[in-house]
Order: sequence, then C-alpha cells, then structure tokens
Amino acid sequence: MSERIERAAGGLVVRQGRQGREVLMIDDAYGKVAFPKGHLEPGETWEEAAVREIFEETGVRARIIGDIGRIEYRIERNGSPVRKQVRLYLLEAEGDDSPVHQVEEVNAAYFLPWDEAKTRHDERGYANWSFAFAKAEAVLHWRDGGFEEKFRKLPLAAPMSDVDAVFAKARPTLAQLVAACRDELRHTLPQVQGFPAGEVSLPRPEPDGEAVRTAIESTLLRPEASEIDVQNLCAEAIRRKWPTVCVSPRHVALAKRFIGHEAVRVCTVIGFPHGTSTQGALRFEVADAVASGAVEIDMVGPVGALVEGDLATWYEAVRAVVDTARQFAAPPVVKVILETSALPIDAVIKGAMVAVAAGVDFVKTSTGFHAGGALVADVAAMTMAVGGRAGVKASAGIRTPEAAKLLLRFGADRLGTSAAGKLLP
Repeated sequence: MSERIERAAGGLVVRQGRQGREVLMIDDAYGKVAFPKGHLEPGETWEEAAVREIFEETGVRARIIGDIGRIEYRIERNGSPVRKQVRLYLLEAEGDDSPVHQVEEVNAAYFLPWDEAKTRHDERGYANWSFAFAKAEAVLHWRDGGFEEKFRKLPLAAPMSDVDAVFAKARPTLAQLVAACRDELRHTLPQVQGFPAGEVSLPRPEPDGEAVRTAIESTLLRPEASEIDVQNLCAEAIRRKWPTVCVSPRHVALAKRFIGHEAVRVCTVIGFPHGTSTQGALRFEVADAVASGAVEIDMVGPVGALVEGDLATWYEAVRAVVDTARQFAAPPVVKVILETSALPIDAVIKGAMVAVAAGVDFVKTSTGFHAGGALVADVAAMTMAVGGRAGVKASAGIRTPEAAKLLLRFGADRLGTSAAGKLLP
C-alpha cells in the first residue's frame, strides 16, 4: 500500500517585549505546548502555509526571517499509512497585538519570555522539536549581528585585513550555528550517523604561490568548448604543473589521452549543472566517467532538496554516488557541489555535514552556472562544518591571486577556476 504524504508548516514566532525577546506558544488539543502550524492547502508554498496557519491559529501576523528545520514521521490515519512532513520557520511578529487563539484546534495562545518559553517547551513540548530554540537562537544571533551583510556578502576583492576583522566578530556566531545545525540533524535524520564534529583553526596562515598552484583545478565546462579548447587546457596544465583539469564528461577520454602519463588528474562532473538527475542516472554517470578515465568526480547534489530542507533526499543521492564510486578497484575522488549561492547559510552548513556523513571526499561551493560563486563566508562555514573530515573546494568567480589566497586562507583546499592562468605570475 502506497503512503499518502501530508505536509504541514508553521513556526517559532518572536517579538521584542518589555523585558526582552518573547516567543509565541500554543497549548494544543493534546495537552502539549507547541508552535503554531497546520496543513498546506492546495497551491500553497511551505512559506505561505506557515504564515497563514500561524495567523489562523493565533491571530498573529508574522514574517519569515529564517529556517528552523524539517522533520518527517509516519502515522496511520483511518487504517492507511501516512508520511508526515513538517517544516518550522523562524518568524518575527508584525505589531504587538495580543494572540487570539482558534478555539476549535488550540486551547490557548500566548507570548512568553524566551527563557520561560524554552523551559515550558522542554517540560511539555514535543521531543522531536527539542532543537528548535537552539537553532532559532543561532539564526537570530547571525541576523542580529548583521553577518549576512557584513560577512557573507564580502566580495572576493575585499582586503584580507578587512576579512580577518569581520571573521573575528562572526566566528563565535558561525560556530554556534554549526553546533545548532549538528544538533538539528541528529534529531531530524536519526537514521544517519557520523555527522562531523571536529574543530578547525581559521584563518590559516597566508598561502604562498606554491599553495595556490597545488590547489588549482583548471576548469573548462562551457557547453560550446571544442576539442582544441580541451587540448589547450591540458597542455597548459602540463606546462604550468597544475595538478588537475576538470572537463565535461564527453571530453574525459580526450583529456586522458592527451595527458598520458603526465602528473595531471582528470576530473569531470555529473548531475551537472542543475542537480536534477535521478540516483540511477548518477550511478550510470559515475561508471561512465571512470570508464572514460576520470579519477575525480564533482557531482551536483539535488539542490532543490536542500532548499526545502529535505536532507534525507540529499543524503540518499550523495550516498548513491559514493557507494558506486567505492565499487571500483581505484575509487575516484568524490566531491559534491552545494550551489551555495542558492542557499541560506544554515543550509550550506547542513548540506556539507550530511555530505560528509554520506562519505564524500570534498564539498564544493558552486557550479559556475548559478547567479553566484564562491564566497569567503561560505567556504569558512563549510570548513567549520566538515571539521577536517573532508576537503573544501571553492569554485566560480576566482580570477585573481588575491581571491585565491583569500579562499585558501579561510578553508579552501582546492580552487576550481576557468582563469587558472590569472592566479599565478
């Protein structure tokens, strides 16, 4: 019997009260203290449903300012199996109106001071949302510190001294966010083990030119690239001793033949550039890439799954590629692309952590086909998230020696670039 899927959305709503931050809570029909939430109506998005349900249950209008998380569980309704998917958001109340609860489904709705709300939820709330306050606190600290603007939007052209100064202020909050995301994953993905928890030292010492050279993956993934373009890429890599070239799948065999026994690795991409391939297609692409001569594979994970908090689907896709790669006598290095410019910072952290639990060798920022590319903040967040269990590849938009050194200083181990010749004298 197939499962029916039911989706619900709601959130943790905050406002500034006379004595500090307050949280909107409800007493539900089952005697529990909870957060307002309810079912998605046909045609609604997760976000629209969350805002509507909060208003309908409590009379409080609110706007979304962040994500708390997503849980799934199975129930039986009228003798039929149901797969329940629930997303909670972090919201800010608009105005200071007192809650008015919906009598049919909610016994009471009220604002409580933060600490009191947390204590009450710990005592009478649902255990599967026990991570919610820690996650909300971390997201609020990131927001209140202005780090999305001050740190995450720093251009690669920013002076290293400026980046160092901003990172010194942002690091405690980023570490708090990493810890909160790890706790979230332990609650929302209990079937997955081995989330990274190691400490890393950032920033690293300023790298020299040799460090830049050994990190370069000279890349040519333009759809219009010709065989001559690929041969020229490989020739330059051999001449300038760049360790890796990254080419499209149809050019792998050509690159391998041209390079011969030279010390240049051939990397290719799968699920590229959108991350919409099925697991079966990804498995085939791995086998085909290895047969053609690739020794490294950059996969685009299902970015849409990360966007809607579906970490289980993300894990399964990455794991499928890792398992396929490990079947070979000489397994290729596996890197997973998150497409960080499409994600909030907490999704970047969670995507990296789950990828490491799935067994990848590297996490990578970008395809170069999305609106944005590598950012210092994302590289630092990914480095802290993987905790030394995997490498970090920064890619897209790296076109100057200063940008290359900046990204290496803040955690990158590899640099994917179509402008490798500009990174070194």
